[in-house]
Formats: sequence, C-alpha cells, structure tokens
Amino acid sequence: MPKVDQKQHVNLYQKSLLRRSLVHSARPGAAYVPFIGDGDLALAHYAGAFAIYGADIDQARVDTGRERLPGHTIIKADCNAWPFPGLPEPFAVADFDAYSEPYPSFRAFWEQAPKTDPLVLIFTDGHRQGIIRTSWLHHPSGEKSHLETLRERRTAYNFYWQRIVKPWFTKFVQPWRVVRTKFYLRGQMIYWGAVLEEPK
Repeated sequence: MPKVDQKQHVNLYQKSLLRRSLVHSARPGAAYVPFIGDGDLALAHYAGAFAIYGADIDQARVDTGRERLPGHTIIKADCNAWPFPGLPEPFAVADFDAYSEPYPSFRAFWEQAPKTDPLVLIFTDGHRQGIIRTSWLHHPSGEKSHLETLRERRTAYNFYWQRIVKPWFTKFVQPWRVVRTKFYLRGQMIYWGAVLEEPK
C-alpha cells in the first residue's frame, strides 16, 4: 500500500482502518474524493481498484494530486457543489474527508451522482466542536439549532452520532437501506462510514 503522509492526517491508523473495513464491500466503479488534498488517502485506498474523481479548492493540492494519481481525474472545484455534472460512470465509493463539514458535499453528491449498489460512504465530521464552543448545533441537514442549556449541549455532544447523525442519515438516504455503519471518535471529531443497498 502506498505511504500516506502522517503530517496531513491525524490518527492515520484509524482513518485507514475505517476505509479498509468498509471499502471491501464496494463493487467495481468509481470513487468520488472531494477535499482530496494531496491525494494520499485516495492513492492508498482507491487507486488500482477504482477510477478516482477528486476535487479540491486549492490549486496547489490539485496539482499534487494529479502528480500522485496519473490517469485519474482531479479538478479544482467547490466541493460543496457537485463538480462532475453529466458523468455517466457510477460511483461505488464516496469519501468526504472534510475537516469539519462534509454534509453539503454529500447532499450534492446524493442528489446528482450516479451510484452503484452497494454504495460505500465515508465522512469526517467536526460539528461536535461547535456544540461545546458556541452552543450551536449544526445539523447534517444544514439547519442550525441553539442549545440553550448545559444539559442540551451535553446530550447533543455525547449522543451526536446515535441521536443526530445516524437517524438523519438513515432517513435521508431512503429508500436505500443502511446495512452497515462504523464510527469512532477522536477528541471532538467523529469519523464514520456506511454501506448502503438499494431495496430489492
């Protein structure tokens, strides 16, 4: 497996383990990697198995990603919108490794991208930080709620995955079914992924 830059990724071992534990469920297809950065996670986990379509707002990182991933498609684009309109190739994997806010990118992908069945999705979510620092809860839907009491903030913080993210996600992707999820916490960050199937 190609070496991943430890300096760019905190707690790299768990990040890679999360991807390895889910990607084996994917069928052949394309991998969508917004926020691709220097392309090292894509190189380590998707190159050779998938056609990679990546994007980043930083041109220097796009250039590095193109050097590391020749033959794949890496573009400069706003990752909160869908950057590959009209693309017919279905996506088997989408990896939303944003620093804190993966959900606008995911919602655009879900609305517009062709998808394989099953589908593997991976997320990096930093919204628990805001619950403690600002008392505002940023929902995956894009809505915001002000948490007035310490009890509300503690509940939202401690049960963010179980009571906020997972129920929203399960409902949002219907009629697709969530057949597997996996998550872990690192400080105030949550890293998670899911395998989806279309109803038969």
